[in-house]
Amino acid sequence: MKTKQQVEREFREALQRLVDEYSAELEAMDHWEGRPECGQDVRMTAYIPAIYAEDRSCIQEFCAIDLGPVVSSEFRCSKKAD
Repeated sequence: MKTKQQVEREFREALQRLVDEYSAELEAMDHWEGRPECGQDVRMTAYIPAIYAEDRSCIQEFCAIDLGPVVSSEFRCSKKAD
């Protein structure tokens, strides 16, 4: 049986590999800060930077992905890209 510490370590390592692969940043932010709804709409966003070639041509566009308030095996972040 895996301990909760082992599960946490494995999860963090897998998440870090994904973040590293895309040079991404993850942010959780309250979108209704300062209002009565404060704390009720915390949303997660993944920011992936643009990549440019030496000739300054864009290889990959910047991407901000709204993951919403919950990402789980039941609530997949399968919102289609534009």
